[in-house]
Amino acid sequence: MTASELREEFNLRYNNALEGAPGLDTYEISSYLTVAQDQYVKMQYDSTKDNSSSFELNEKARRVLNELVKDEKITSQVSSTKGLVSESTFYEISNDAMYIVLETVTLSSSNGKLSGKIIPVLPITHDEFMVSRNNPFRKPNRNKAWRLDLVKENSKTTVEIISSQNISQYNVRYISYPSPIIVGDLELSEDVEGLGLSIEGNTAESTCSLAPLCHRDIINIAVENAILDYRDGTLQSRVQLNSRI
Repeated sequence: MTASELREEFNLRYNNALEGAPGLDTYEISSYLTVAQDQYVKMQYDSTKDNSSSFELNEKARRVLNELVKDEKITSQVSSTKGLVSESTFYEISNDAMYIVLETVTLSSSNGKLSGKIIPVLPITHDEFMVSRNNPFRKPNRNKAWRLDLVKENSKTTVEIISSQNISQYNVRYISYPSPIIVGDLELSEDVEGLGLSIEGNTAESTCSLAPLCHRDIINIAVENAILDYRDGTLQSRVQLNSRI
């Protein structure tokens, strides 16, 4: 759907559900749709509620989320004094990354058999690091590396990679945050013109970046959220809303 079509269908459902309710302006409709889109992405990713499985086991989730899958190949390491061990290296990934779904490193070595070899990176917890760091059978080797997460460095999402081998490239594939839905230019629309409003720093009209098959689901969630706010507006309403995130 176009941004205009999203707006019209939202208004149709909202008005039918709440006869006599006050109309919503361009910014409010855009906000409800953007929040609903974020909720929808999180619901699809977490649909199995099983940390050992992948969103790709669910065909609907694959079709919804494939529009958000991005790939980065990073060769530049960043300097940091926060390394847990001397083998720690640091890489900045895009702040656009919501969920990392696959990561590897390409090795750089004078050993011809290892140079250029691609090995998996395993995300581990800090507790796992403490238990396994001295275990020769569990710690990083020529067949695997570790990834730990830490606070952003210089406002960039930073990961700590621990590898027993030198690294030439960090390869990461992730689900990105969806772009906001804005049903009318926030600088030009008559109902919000001159108010200086934006959504995630954006003001230009933009439609849903997800597959068309989920547009009406997102509209339904947005309308449901708007109804909750209109009918209640209390903390209980907000708790119900946040329980789906």
